[in-house]
Amino acid sequence: MSDSAEQLNLFDIRTEFPQPAPDRIHAVELKAIEIANSFGVQVRCIRWKNNRRVMASVGKNGYLNLNVIYQRAKENDLRALAIVLAGKARKQDQKRFQKFIEDHLPRELGVGKSRLIILPPDGLFHDLNKALETVLPLLDKPLYPMPQVGWSPVRVGRRGITWGTHRDTLEGPLILINAVLDAVKVPNCVVEHIVWHEICHQAVPPVPNGNGRRRVHSAEFRKLETKYPRLKEAEKWEEGNIAYLIRQHYRRRR
Repeated sequence: MSDSAEQLNLFDIRTEFPQPAPDRIHAVELKAIEIANSFGVQVRCIRWKNNRRVMASVGKNGYLNLNVIYQRAKENDLRALAIVLAGKARKQDQKRFQKFIEDHLPRELGVGKSRLIILPPDGLFHDLNKALETVLPLLDKPLYPMPQVGWSPVRVGRRGITWGTHRDTLEGPLILINAVLDAVKVPNCVVEHIVWHEICHQAVPPVPNGNGRRRVHSAEFRKLETKYPRLKEAEKWEEGNIAYLIRQHYRRRR
């Protein structure tokens, strides 16, 4: 477990990302207990942790301490974890265990005010990589360099929501989508539209407007954005549901 524990140096993050529904978490708990016991690891209860040093540990009285990222785990990931805990891991089991950690731990880019927190693109309900693959063919020429995509922490103001941003980082272009959109109520076309909107920012950079400022949404930008075939549908949903998403966010925080 010591090699895997080093991954948790990245997990010093106290921020908001959508969590699975309680019934889904409960199902993961039951499956984790069942699989662990089948490999001889005596477990009777799961405790969810934000431990920075270990991903999992078996405590006294049959408690299995698991990092909260395992609330998103699938059965094969829980099986790999149980095999590692039982000391029976083969090479492929160890690789799956490591890959799950790498794919689900939030990453940090930058420091101080420029610090970015990024959750991998495969969300609870929407996969940003699939959205990216859907809209890229709308471009007349290949996009270079290809941007990374990821979810940013939920950021909601009393009056509005920033759906997404496009940033240049030392690792290349980065598209961040507000994790408030990783919800079952949000249609695929909305996520695709926001990803497409941010791609348009890279394909059509801001232009000077003559007064020392730059026009971000130029006529060329707007023309390119209209190439997304479900644009009107997405914009109508965004306009009609922004107040709902804001209310839901503040209700959960109480």
